[in-house]
Order: sequence, then structure tokens, then C-alpha cells
Amino acid sequence: MLNIQRLDYILKELRDKKTVYVADLAERYYVSPSTIRRDLASLEREGIVRRIYGGAVLIERDTSEIPYLIRQNERQQEKDTLCALAAELVQDDMMIYLDHTSTAVNMVKFLVSKKNLKILTTSLQAAASCLDSLSASVYCTGGWLNPKLRGFTSEAARRQLACFYPDLSFFSARALSLEAGVTDVNEEDIFLKQEVLKRCKTSVLLCDGSKWGKISYRKLCELSELDAIVTDQKPDSRWMTALAEQKVRLYYPK
Repeated sequence: MLNIQRLDYILKELRDKKTVYVADLAERYYVSPSTIRRDLASLEREGIVRRIYGGAVLIERDTSEIPYLIRQNERQQEKDTLCALAAELVQDDMMIYLDHTSTAVNMVKFLVSKKNLKILTTSLQAAASCLDSLSASVYCTGGWLNPKLRGFTSEAARRQLACFYPDLSFFSARALSLEAGVTDVNEEDIFLKQEVLKRCKTSVLLCDGSKWGKISYRKLCELSELDAIVTDQKPDSRWMTALAEQKVRLYYPK
């Protein structure tokens, strides 16, 4: 079993049980206790677990930054559904922006049939995935690399984004509501997305059903500033009416 696969299984067990033990994991995955201890040390550096004698416990989180290793495994079916829809908006020869949310990064695997794309991203994960699987030119901003988000979030990254005018920007956020619009948590991350929103031809919010009708800490943009929203399920009639009034296109599985 590959190291990354084993880490995924350990993370799933942590989410279910909150506590794991070295001896149990070593026996289950046919590796040495020292290998499991290295795995847990890696997760501790990511801020995901706190090691205890003989094992580790999951760090319970509020609505602050959630490490990428956790987010990438959450609501995978919903992400696949909406990312497949979003990929239909992409045409050959376009420049597209992908932020460093796990949802936007998930889009990469649905772009393999596209030709001559130019990918602009703040995501280390997206850049690597594009190089591995796409025939595309990849522009990665650089800047300070946030180890939890696996993305570049700094003034240097913002200055780089200010030099580009993508055809499509794909981004996600923590929450979406009729009252507050699009809201999120990380202030630096919000500034980066706002920079892209000012310059892209078409802005597309990727937002699964769990985020609708909620409000996070900080304003990212008004609903009227979006060109389109892609989601995994049809919203209720209030949303359909409000988005139509603000001329926001809505894409969901029919």
C-alpha cells in the first residue's frame, strides 16, 4: 500500500473514531509501528492530529482553516458531480483560473479532453495535477505557501494574479446566502479571489448543497458579482428566483 493511500485510510478512521492507535494501525496495514508513527507525525505537522501515548487523536476544529488533507476527502461524490458540470463550460484554448480549494483542484481530472489550456492557479496541488494529466500550460503564482491549504496566499501571489485576465475563474467558498452573498474564512484567500474576480471574463462559483443558506465570517462578493454557480443539486424556488433576478446562471444536474 502506498503511503498516500495509507494516510487516506488513517484519516477516514480518525474522522469516524476520533482516536487511533499505532499497534492497531500497524497490524491492519501490514507495516511496522515506526512507519505508522511517521505517518502520525506527518499528520501532526499538518495540524490534523495531536499525538498521544501509543496513538493520536483528531483535533476538533471550528470554522477556521481546515487542512487540505481533510478537505480533499470530504463530499467527494458531490464534488465530482459539480466539477463534471463545470468542466463543460471550458473550451479549448482558454485560460482558466483554479483556486486552491479542494473543489477547484478536483476539476483537473475532468479537463483531460481539453486542448491547449492555460491554467492559472494558486494551488500547488492543482499545478502538480495539471502537469501530470493535462496537455496545458501551467502558471503558478508562487509566494508564501500555506502548509494547511496547500496554496499560495500572500501579497506576492496577489501581485502575480493582477497580471492575468483569465477567460474563466473557478473558485469555491465556505458559504452562500441570499442575505450575505458569498462568504469565506481566510482573509488573504479572499483578497486573492477578489483580485481574480476583477479581471476574469466569467466568474464561476463551485458550491455543493451543504454550503447554501449559510454565512461564514468574511464577505467575498455579492451574488450579483457572479456570472455563474455550479452545484450538485437543484436549489429551492427562492434561490431560483433570486439568481434569475440577478442574472446569475445556475448549473445543476437535470
